[in-house]
Amino acid sequence: MRFFDCAALSPEPWENGQGVTHTIARGVDKTGAATWRVSLAEWNNAARFSLFAGFDRTLLTIGDDSVDLYSHDTRLIASPEQPVHFSGDTPVWVNKPANPVHVINVIAKRFSYRTDVTVFGDSAQVTPASTQILFCVRGTWSLTSATLREVSLKPMSGICLESRRESLDLKPDGIRPQLVSIAIDSLPPLPPLPR
Repeated sequence: MRFFDCAALSPEPWENGQGVTHTIARGVDKTGAATWRVSLAEWNNAARFSLFAGFDRTLLTIGDDSVDLYSHDTRLIASPEQPVHFSGDTPVWVNKPANPVHVINVIAKRFSYRTDVTVFGDSAQVTPASTQILFCVRGTWSLTSATLREVSLKPMSGICLESRRESLDLKPDGIRPQLVSIAIDSLPPLPPLPR
């Protein structure tokens, strides 16, 4: 179990230099290569997203504004209530926003991990995945379970849980509370191709 405060996360420039990422949690394989990452990203100009070949991405905006994402053949709208999904192989760009943009960015290796991003505004119960991240956007959220008591999350902070299977009860307090749940599970290996 690990708590995090977004204000204390170190900034990391995007590979293309057009934005900044603050890593919340990440997974690596036996060689140290990245397998998944959950981060808070931000930009304030027109930008192209870095490519992550072989990975799938989920993006959710933080705040009140939606963001239009463009690729060569489609347009996606990311909003605070509805995450969008797209391939890390696809070139995606955004136009210059009216205000600085902050998003939760989830990247996972295709065919190796399954991710699920859910937004809560009311009391809920969650059964944790192998890795479960709870991120408080607005209001204050209390967490209780068979082994957790008096756990409270304030805005722009959260908790990362590993290998915990007891159900979590989530209860909000405050105006327009919002909490983002990010579940990450590994998938069984694909069967070998027939010879």
